[in-house]
Amino acid sequence: MKKWGLAIIGIIIAGMTVCGVLGKYEKTMAEDHENVQVAVSFCNIKNPRTTAIWKDVLENLDLAHFTVEWRDADSDMEKQQTDIQELMEYSPEYLVVMPVKTIGLEEELQKVSDTDTKIILLDRSIAGSNEIPILAEIRTDQHWEGEVCANLLNQYFAGREGQILELRGESGSSISREHSTGFRNQLREYENLEIKGSIEGNGDRGIARNNVMNYLLNSPGSIDAIFADTDEDGIGAVSALEELGLRGQIPVVSINGIKDVKTAIQAGGYLGTIEAVPYMGKILSELIQKDMQGTEISYENILHGSIFTKENLDEMQGY
Repeated sequence: MKKWGLAIIGIIIAGMTVCGVLGKYEKTMAEDHENVQVAVSFCNIKNPRTTAIWKDVLENLDLAHFTVEWRDADSDMEKQQTDIQELMEYSPEYLVVMPVKTIGLEEELQKVSDTDTKIILLDRSIAGSNEIPILAEIRTDQHWEGEVCANLLNQYFAGREGQILELRGESGSSISREHSTGFRNQLREYENLEIKGSIEGNGDRGIARNNVMNYLLNSPGSIDAIFADTDEDGIGAVSALEELGLRGQIPVVSINGIKDVKTAIQAGGYLGTIEAVPYMGKILSELIQKDMQGTEISYENILHGSIFTKENLDEMQGY
Protein backbone atom coordinates (compact mmCIF):
# COMPACT_ATOMS: atom_id res chain seq x y z
CA MET A 1 0.00 0.00 0.00
CA LYS A 2 2.86 2.33 0.88
CA LYS A 3 4.45 1.68 -2.56
CA TRP A 4 1.14 2.39 -4.32
CA GLY A 5 0.74 5.60 -2.35
CA LEU A 6 4.22 6.76 -3.25
CA ALA A 7 3.58 5.92 -6.91
CA ILE A 8 0.35 7.92 -6.95
CA ILE A 9 2.07 10.89 -5.30
CA GLY A 10 4.81 10.64 -7.92
CA ILE A 11 2.27 10.71 -10.74
CA ILE A 12 0.54 13.73 -9.24
CA ILE A 13 3.84 15.58 -8.83
CA ALA A 14 4.84 14.71 -12.40
CA GLY A 15 1.45 15.93 -13.66
CA MET A 16 1.80 19.15 -11.73
CA THR A 17 5.28 19.63 -13.18
CA VAL A 18 4.03 19.09 -16.74
CA CYS A 19 1.11 21.46 -16.17
CA GLY A 20 3.51 23.99 -14.72
CA VAL A 21 5.80 23.74 -17.73
CA LEU A 22 2.86 24.04 -20.14
CA GLY A 23 1.51 26.97 -18.17
CA LYS A 24 4.86 28.73 -18.33
CA TYR A 25 5.09 27.94 -22.06
CA GLU A 26 1.62 29.37 -22.74
CA LYS A 27 2.44 32.43 -20.65
CA THR A 28 5.70 32.92 -22.56
CA MET A 29 3.87 32.63 -25.88
CA ALA A 30 1.28 35.18 -24.75
CA GLU A 31 4.02 37.55 -23.63
CA ASP A 32 5.81 37.10 -26.98
CA HIS A 33 2.63 38.00 -28.86
CA GLU A 34 2.01 41.00 -26.62
CA ASN A 35 5.32 42.36 -27.84
CA VAL A 36 4.13 42.10 -31.46
CA GLN A 37 2.31 45.20 -32.68
CA VAL A 38 -0.43 44.68 -35.27
CA ALA A 39 -1.96 47.80 -36.84
CA VAL A 40 -5.27 47.58 -38.69
CA SER A 41 -6.83 50.12 -41.05
CA PHE A 42 -10.51 49.35 -41.71
CA CYS A 43 -12.30 50.96 -44.67
CA ASN A 44 -15.42 51.46 -42.53
CA ILE A 45 -17.51 49.79 -39.84
CA LYS A 46 -20.87 51.22 -40.81
CA ASN A 47 -22.77 48.26 -42.29
CA PRO A 48 -23.45 44.72 -41.00
CA ARG A 49 -20.66 43.09 -43.01
CA THR A 50 -17.84 45.54 -42.30
CA THR A 51 -18.92 45.62 -38.64
CA ALA A 52 -18.77 41.81 -38.51
CA ILE A 53 -15.26 41.86 -40.04
CA TRP A 54 -14.11 44.53 -37.57
CA LYS A 55 -15.41 42.65 -34.52
CA ASP A 56 -14.07 39.28 -35.65
CA VAL A 57 -10.60 40.61 -36.47
CA LEU A 58 -10.19 42.43 -33.16
CA GLU A 59 -11.56 39.50 -31.13
CA ASN A 60 -9.16 37.00 -32.72
CA LEU A 61 -6.11 39.25 -32.48
CA ASP A 62 -6.98 39.82 -28.82
CA LEU A 63 -7.32 36.06 -28.22
CA ALA A 64 -3.83 35.61 -29.67
CA HIS A 65 -2.54 38.30 -27.25
CA PHE A 66 -1.26 40.65 -29.94
CA THR A 67 -0.94 44.35 -29.17
CA VAL A 68 -3.38 46.04 -31.56
CA GLU A 69 -3.91 49.59 -32.77
CA TRP A 70 -6.67 50.26 -35.28
CA ARG A 71 -8.43 53.01 -37.21
CA ASP A 72 -11.76 53.37 -39.05
CA ALA A 73 -11.45 55.32 -42.33
CA ASP A 74 -15.23 55.85 -42.51
CA SER A 75 -15.13 55.24 -46.31
CA ASP A 76 -12.87 58.27 -46.81
CA MET A 77 -9.70 57.62 -48.81
CA GLU A 78 -7.90 60.70 -47.52
CA LYS A 79 -8.67 59.67 -43.94
CA GLN A 80 -7.34 56.19 -44.61
CA GLN A 81 -4.12 57.68 -45.92
CA THR A 82 -3.79 59.67 -42.70
CA ASP A 83 -4.79 56.63 -40.63
CA ILE A 84 -1.97 54.57 -42.12
CA GLN A 85 0.53 57.35 -41.44
CA GLU A 86 -0.62 57.47 -37.80
CA LEU A 87 -0.55 53.69 -37.42
CA MET A 88 3.00 53.55 -38.71
CA GLU A 89 4.08 55.77 -35.83
CA TYR A 90 3.64 52.67 -33.64
CA SER A 91 6.26 50.83 -35.76
CA PRO A 92 4.04 47.76 -36.14
CA GLU A 93 5.42 44.42 -37.23
CA TYR A 94 2.27 43.93 -39.33
CA LEU A 95 -0.04 46.42 -41.05
CA VAL A 96 -3.42 45.02 -42.03
CA VAL A 97 -5.28 47.15 -44.58
CA MET A 98 -8.90 46.92 -45.72
CA PRO A 99 -8.73 49.47 -48.58
CA VAL A 100 -11.50 51.98 -49.20
CA LYS A 101 -10.71 51.94 -52.93
CA THR A 102 -8.38 50.06 -55.24
CA ILE A 103 -6.51 53.27 -56.11
CA GLY A 104 -5.17 55.85 -53.67
CA LEU A 105 -2.95 54.04 -51.17
CA GLU A 106 0.07 53.48 -53.42
CA GLU A 107 2.26 56.18 -51.87
CA GLU A 108 1.49 55.25 -48.26
CA LEU A 109 1.98 51.52 -48.80
CA GLN A 110 5.19 52.08 -50.72
CA LYS A 111 6.54 53.98 -47.72
CA VAL A 112 5.45 51.11 -45.46
CA SER A 113 7.25 48.61 -47.69
CA ASP A 114 10.48 50.54 -47.14
CA THR A 115 10.29 49.67 -43.43
CA ASP A 116 10.33 46.29 -41.65
CA THR A 117 6.52 46.28 -41.43
CA LYS A 118 4.77 43.51 -43.36
CA ILE A 119 1.54 44.35 -45.23
CA ILE A 120 -1.56 42.15 -45.29
CA LEU A 121 -4.61 43.05 -47.40
CA LEU A 122 -7.98 42.23 -45.86
CA ASP A 123 -11.21 41.65 -47.82
CA ARG A 124 -10.21 44.02 -50.66
CA SER A 125 -7.41 44.36 -53.20
CA ILE A 126 -5.45 47.32 -54.51
CA ALA A 127 -4.23 48.27 -57.96
CA GLY A 128 -0.51 47.81 -58.56
CA SER A 129 -0.12 45.27 -55.75
CA ASN A 130 2.61 43.58 -57.82
CA GLU A 131 4.80 46.64 -57.29
CA ILE A 132 4.33 46.64 -53.51
CA PRO A 133 5.50 43.67 -51.42
CA ILE A 134 2.31 42.27 -49.91
CA LEU A 135 2.71 39.38 -47.46
CA ALA A 136 -0.79 37.95 -48.03
CA GLU A 137 -4.41 38.63 -48.99
CA ILE A 138 -7.43 37.39 -47.07
CA ARG A 139 -10.76 37.77 -48.86
CA THR A 140 -13.78 36.00 -50.29
CA ASP A 141 -14.05 34.77 -53.89
CA GLN A 142 -15.78 37.89 -55.18
CA HIS A 143 -15.65 36.89 -58.85
CA TRP A 144 -17.40 33.62 -58.00
CA GLU A 145 -20.02 35.45 -55.93
CA GLY A 146 -20.98 37.50 -58.99
CA GLU A 147 -21.09 34.39 -61.18
CA VAL A 148 -23.46 32.60 -58.81
CA CYS A 149 -25.87 35.54 -58.89
CA ALA A 150 -26.04 35.16 -62.68
CA ASN A 151 -26.64 31.42 -62.24
CA LEU A 152 -29.53 32.05 -59.85
CA LEU A 153 -31.22 34.35 -62.34
CA ASN A 154 -30.68 31.85 -65.13
CA GLN A 155 -32.40 29.17 -63.06
CA TYR A 156 -35.24 31.54 -62.25
CA PHE A 157 -35.94 32.52 -65.87
CA ALA A 158 -35.49 28.93 -67.11
CA GLY A 159 -34.97 29.94 -70.75
CA ARG A 160 -37.36 32.90 -70.73
CA GLU A 161 -35.97 36.28 -71.77
CA GLY A 162 -35.02 38.65 -69.00
CA GLN A 163 -33.85 42.25 -68.82
CA ILE A 164 -31.68 42.87 -65.77
CA LEU A 165 -30.86 46.06 -63.89
CA GLU A 166 -27.42 46.09 -62.28
CA LEU A 167 -27.22 47.97 -59.00
CA ARG A 168 -23.57 48.83 -58.41
CA GLY A 169 -21.97 48.90 -54.96
CA GLU A 170 -19.23 51.10 -53.52
CA SER A 171 -17.61 53.10 -56.29
CA GLY A 172 -13.93 52.31 -56.74
CA SER A 173 -13.81 49.24 -54.49
CA SER A 174 -12.27 45.99 -55.72
CA ILE A 175 -15.28 44.08 -54.38
CA SER A 176 -17.74 45.99 -56.58
CA ARG A 177 -15.49 45.55 -59.60
CA GLU A 178 -15.07 41.80 -59.10
CA HIS A 179 -18.75 41.21 -58.43
CA SER A 180 -19.71 43.05 -61.61
CA THR A 181 -17.06 41.29 -63.70
CA GLY A 182 -18.07 37.85 -62.45
CA PHE A 183 -21.76 38.55 -62.99
CA ARG A 184 -21.35 39.98 -66.48
CA ASN A 185 -18.97 37.26 -67.66
CA GLN A 186 -21.30 34.51 -66.52
CA LEU A 187 -24.39 36.24 -67.90
CA ARG A 188 -22.87 36.05 -71.39
CA GLU A 189 -23.39 32.29 -71.18
CA TYR A 190 -27.16 32.81 -71.23
CA GLU A 191 -28.48 34.21 -74.52
CA ASN A 192 -31.91 34.86 -73.02
CA LEU A 193 -30.57 37.25 -70.36
CA GLU A 194 -29.02 40.67 -70.78
CA ILE A 195 -28.22 43.76 -68.75
CA LYS A 196 -30.68 46.52 -69.52
CA GLY A 197 -29.11 49.21 -67.35
CA SER A 198 -26.61 49.91 -64.58
CA ILE A 199 -27.14 52.40 -61.78
CA GLU A 200 -25.38 53.29 -58.54
CA GLY A 201 -26.38 51.93 -55.15
CA ASN A 202 -23.07 52.63 -53.40
CA GLY A 203 -23.75 49.99 -50.77
CA ASP A 204 -26.33 52.30 -49.19
CA ARG A 205 -30.00 51.38 -48.76
CA GLY A 206 -31.26 54.93 -49.13
CA ILE A 207 -29.26 55.69 -52.28
CA ALA A 208 -30.21 52.34 -53.81
CA ARG A 209 -33.90 52.85 -53.02
CA ASN A 210 -33.97 56.34 -54.55
CA ASN A 211 -32.05 55.39 -57.69
CA VAL A 212 -34.11 52.27 -58.36
CA MET A 213 -37.27 54.30 -57.80
CA ASN A 214 -36.16 56.98 -60.27
CA TYR A 215 -35.09 54.41 -62.85
CA LEU A 216 -38.38 52.53 -62.79
CA LEU A 217 -40.52 55.69 -62.79
CA ASN A 218 -38.68 56.92 -65.89
CA SER A 219 -38.53 53.49 -67.57
CA PRO A 220 -41.65 51.58 -66.46
CA GLY A 221 -41.79 47.93 -67.45
CA SER A 222 -38.22 47.96 -68.71
CA ILE A 223 -36.67 45.36 -66.41
CA ASP A 224 -37.46 41.86 -65.19
CA ALA A 225 -34.89 41.38 -62.39
CA ILE A 226 -32.29 43.22 -60.31
CA PHE A 227 -28.73 42.18 -59.52
CA ALA A 228 -27.50 44.10 -56.47
CA ASP A 229 -23.81 44.20 -55.65
CA THR A 230 -24.47 44.05 -51.90
CA ASP A 231 -27.37 43.15 -49.62
CA GLU A 232 -27.57 46.80 -48.60
CA ASP A 233 -28.26 47.72 -52.23
CA GLY A 234 -30.69 44.81 -52.51
CA ILE A 235 -32.69 45.89 -49.46
CA GLY A 236 -32.92 49.39 -50.92
CA ALA A 237 -34.12 47.95 -54.24
CA VAL A 238 -36.83 45.87 -52.54
CA SER A 239 -38.04 48.98 -50.69
CA ALA A 240 -38.44 50.79 -54.00
CA LEU A 241 -40.23 47.82 -55.59
CA GLU A 242 -42.62 47.59 -52.65
CA GLU A 243 -43.49 51.28 -52.85
CA LEU A 244 -44.18 50.91 -56.57
CA GLY A 245 -46.30 47.79 -56.07
CA LEU A 246 -43.76 45.64 -57.94
CA ARG A 247 -42.46 43.43 -55.16
CA GLY A 248 -42.73 39.82 -56.26
CA GLN A 249 -42.82 40.80 -59.93
CA ILE A 250 -39.14 41.75 -60.17
CA PRO A 251 -36.85 39.34 -58.27
CA VAL A 252 -33.69 40.57 -56.56
CA VAL A 253 -30.39 38.75 -56.04
CA SER A 254 -27.49 40.14 -54.02
CA ILE A 255 -24.29 39.33 -52.16
CA ASN A 256 -23.36 39.31 -48.44
CA GLY A 257 -25.76 37.20 -46.38
CA ILE A 258 -27.02 39.60 -43.71
CA LYS A 259 -29.97 38.89 -41.42
CA ASP A 260 -32.20 41.54 -43.02
CA VAL A 261 -31.99 39.74 -46.36
CA LYS A 262 -32.99 36.48 -44.68
CA THR A 263 -36.11 38.30 -43.52
CA ALA A 264 -36.64 39.73 -47.03
CA ILE A 265 -36.39 36.28 -48.63
CA GLN A 266 -38.89 34.94 -46.12
CA ALA A 267 -41.29 37.78 -47.00
CA GLY A 268 -41.06 37.01 -50.72
CA GLY A 269 -39.85 38.93 -53.76
CA TYR A 270 -36.19 38.37 -52.93
CA LEU A 271 -34.71 35.50 -54.90
CA GLY A 272 -31.52 34.87 -52.93
CA THR A 273 -28.17 36.00 -51.54
CA ILE A 274 -24.62 34.73 -51.82
CA GLU A 275 -22.81 34.71 -48.48
CA ALA A 276 -19.62 36.79 -48.41
CA VAL A 277 -18.04 35.34 -45.26
CA PRO A 278 -16.96 38.15 -42.89
CA TYR A 279 -15.15 35.94 -40.37
CA MET A 280 -11.52 36.51 -41.33
CA GLY A 281 -10.02 37.12 -37.90
CA LYS A 282 -8.92 33.56 -37.13
CA ILE A 283 -7.22 33.18 -40.52
CA LEU A 284 -5.46 36.53 -40.02
CA SER A 285 -4.26 35.63 -36.53
CA GLU A 286 -3.00 32.19 -37.59
CA LEU A 287 -1.29 33.64 -40.65
CA ILE A 288 0.65 36.15 -38.55
CA GLN A 289 1.65 33.46 -36.05
CA LYS A 290 2.90 31.19 -38.83
CA ASP A 291 4.92 34.01 -40.34
CA MET A 292 6.44 34.77 -36.92
CA GLN A 293 7.53 31.13 -36.70
CA GLY A 294 9.06 31.23 -40.16
CA THR A 295 6.46 28.86 -41.58
CA GLU A 296 5.60 29.26 -45.25
CA ILE A 297 2.18 30.86 -45.75
CA SER A 298 -0.19 31.16 -48.70
CA TYR A 299 -0.38 34.52 -50.43
CA GLU A 300 -4.06 34.07 -51.34
CA ASN A 301 -6.40 33.01 -48.56
CA ILE A 302 -9.84 32.72 -50.17
CA LEU A 303 -13.12 32.03 -48.37
CA HIS A 304 -16.24 30.60 -50.04
CA GLY A 305 -19.67 31.22 -48.59
CA SER A 306 -23.01 29.50 -49.14
CA ILE A 307 -25.88 30.20 -51.54
CA PHE A 308 -29.14 30.98 -49.77
CA THR A 309 -32.63 30.93 -51.28
CA LYS A 310 -36.03 30.11 -49.79
CA GLU A 311 -35.25 26.39 -50.23
CA ASN A 312 -32.43 26.38 -47.64
CA LEU A 313 -33.19 29.50 -45.64
CA ASP A 314 -33.22 27.56 -42.34
CA GLU A 315 -29.48 27.03 -42.78
CA MET A 316 -28.80 30.75 -43.01
CA GLN A 317 -27.55 32.35 -39.80
CA GLY A 318 -26.84 35.81 -41.16
CA TYR A 319 -24.90 38.54 -39.41
